[in-house]
Amino acid sequence: MNRYARVSRSLFVIFAAVVLAIGFASMQTARAAPSDELGQVLSTVRSLFTTDFDHLVEWAHNGTPRTDDPSFQPEKVENQILDLDYQDRDAILSWLRGHGRDALYSQGASDSDIGPRKSVDRDAAPKPTPNPWRNIPLASNSLDAAPRGNIQILGGFAAIKKDGTATIVCVSFKNLDTRVADRIVFTFPLLDGNGDNLGTLTLDRSGEFSPNVDIDSFNSMETWQAGGIGPTRAMMDGCIQRNLPTAALPLLQARTAGYRVAAVHYVDGSSWPARSAPPPQQ
Repeated sequence: MNRYARVSRSLFVIFAAVVLAIGFASMQTARAAPSDELGQVLSTVRSLFTTDFDHLVEWAHNGTPRTDDPSFQPEKVENQILDLDYQDRDAILSWLRGHGRDALYSQGASDSDIGPRKSVDRDAAPKPTPNPWRNIPLASNSLDAAPRGNIQILGGFAAIKKDGTATIVCVSFKNLDTRVADRIVFTFPLLDGNGDNLGTLTLDRSGEFSPNVDIDSFNSMETWQAGGIGPTRAMMDGCIQRNLPTAALPLLQARTAGYRVAAVHYVDGSSWPARSAPPPQQ
């Protein structure tokens, strides 16, 4: 064999060894499926109650001590984890310590093997921020649905900040009169659980309210907080909002908001009740 052939053969052997090494390493770092032992441990972890899983997470953060007499879960699964091959053991401990699922994926585990996302998962869905507002019903004070002053209430909502520092009431309505109204006064008594009046909010609404035209505002706390549909400024014109520097007992105690049309003024100078509502200020 000449020198050229010997060099070529040596290079081929080296190349083949490198390819085999890479392939072996790939098999070690990305299994197609978890080992039977790891699969069994993950199955047990999936079935744990939330309190037992939380105990397991605490154990993983506190040195993973072995229990001499594991009679109950999660002590049983703790010892099963410690008996795993070191790569499987390190992968599941990495997950329990909040470092994500990548190490388990490398050991062949899938999300179906691991189970639903839990608090230890870095990409687990964050808990929603609690709503600082609470809804209270906006309700008529009687079963009589007849419009007052020919103003029909179409909808609305009332809400109070849970710390008692703010409130908002919005109302949508329609003018059923043949005259164009330019001022409508609404009152909203805040009532406690016994129906006693804790205080009254007043919405003094000015504009041009033609007959049989819906005047829309926010009809729910959700649409108000989302910005609603359409021009927000125009919809806010149908709301009365109070913001206070400190909590107020009427807001903390309020359970319902009533509504009432108190007065209406028309562009022709007339009003309902007669002479009760002066024209809007220019």
